[in-house]
Amino acid sequence: MTPTTPSHLRRLLLLLLLPSLLWAAQDPAAKSATKAPEPLPPPSLPETVYLTWQRDPVTTMTVHWHTDWTKGFADTALEYRAAPAGGADTPWSRATGRAQPMPFTNRMVHTVELTGLRGDTTYQFRLGRLTTRESDGALLFTAHGPVHRFRTLPATLSRPVRFVSGGDIYGGSTSELMANMCKVAASRDPEFALLGGDIAYVNNEPKAAPRWFDFFRIWGDTMKTTDGRIIPIVPAIGNHEVHGDTYEIRGGAPNRGVSPDRALFFYTLFAFPDRPGYNALDVGNYLSLVALDSYHSNPVPGAQTDWLKGALEQRRHVPFVVPFYHVPAYPSHRSFAGATSVAIRANWVPLFDAAGVRFAFENHDHTYKVTHPLRGGEKHPAGTRYLGDGAWAVGTRETTPLDKAPYLERAHSKNHVFVVTLSADKADFIAVDQKGEVFDTFTIAAKR
Repeated sequence: MTPTTPSHLRRLLLLLLLPSLLWAAQDPAAKSATKAPEPLPPPSLPETVYLTWQRDPVTTMTVHWHTDWTKGFADTALEYRAAPAGGADTPWSRATGRAQPMPFTNRMVHTVELTGLRGDTTYQFRLGRLTTRESDGALLFTAHGPVHRFRTLPATLSRPVRFVSGGDIYGGSTSELMANMCKVAASRDPEFALLGGDIAYVNNEPKAAPRWFDFFRIWGDTMKTTDGRIIPIVPAIGNHEVHGDTYEIRGGAPNRGVSPDRALFFYTLFAFPDRPGYNALDVGNYLSLVALDSYHSNPVPGAQTDWLKGALEQRRHVPFVVPFYHVPAYPSHRSFAGATSVAIRANWVPLFDAAGVRFAFENHDHTYKVTHPLRGGEKHPAGTRYLGDGAWAVGTRETTPLDKAPYLERAHSKNHVFVVTLSADKADFIAVDQKGEVFDTFTIAAKR
């Protein structure tokens, strides 16, 4: 740079040379150091974790959990293993799935199906984050949160299998009754819970979505067995899962429009029964759970009844075929002449009769009931008992007097859950109230 160089050019050259001059002035060791990567932000921890199935509960399990996407990204990934025995350190396997937004909320619903499991085996699983190791590109899993437990079902009735059943779950304005009833149900150590609709009374309304948050919070806190296993949910749809406060007013009854699109929450939250809303879950060689849609997102007659006919014929040799649905064919509070009840008796009941179904679960009326064994609507020793009527944690209603409903054997205005224990030749039932007291017991023989 000579004395004749213009001042503005001198300034420009200094600016260009400044970074090099500063670097040269640094310690040589500092120049060779590699900058440490920025730590990852903490993962979005699950708001809730729950289980269901999509296929045989002997060899599969479907894990759901929710995260709040505004709190950060969360991978739909987990690790699982058979619970270690005798101090052995069993290796973990990895599984991934899919995530979809919970409508009208900040939540993501994560779903992973585990397959190839061993029957009648306790498993552990943990959620986590996937990262890539820079040195070799390996995909790593970093666990976060607690280790959860579940158990697959046995392939045969080599031991008794117990489950609970009920409907109209979180229908009140407070959570205490639901929490209490769930504790009563969980204390019986069931393998799973059949939920016959009206689960959180959200009516597909965006403003009511926090009721789903409350439901899953209470369920997650209470529905674990005495040894800490999560109790899976096997759900059917009810009128309070669909758009509108009642199906008679805003669709979903005979001669009104129905569609699975009226139940966006339900079909996002539960992998079973999935669309169209009716499905069968086969357990080993002894049990088929048949979830039906009583005019909520599907008509009773038509495609659903055609499907049911084939499904029952295919399962003719299964000892326990158990339909469960929301609106009763044989109500214990509402009118016997209700349009949906009439449709069910005209379309499904003859199929139950022909298939030799021994019992079916109904809900909706907020009472407790046990019908006589019925065939063609008349008492018959080999007929179907209809059990209900949906009073897990809702205000109960008056029952129809027995002399005005001769199909009823007994009925009570009681909150309750059914506890069902299957063995090779029979199903034993107890009905338990909110105090945990047994107020009814009976036995139904297996189909032969």
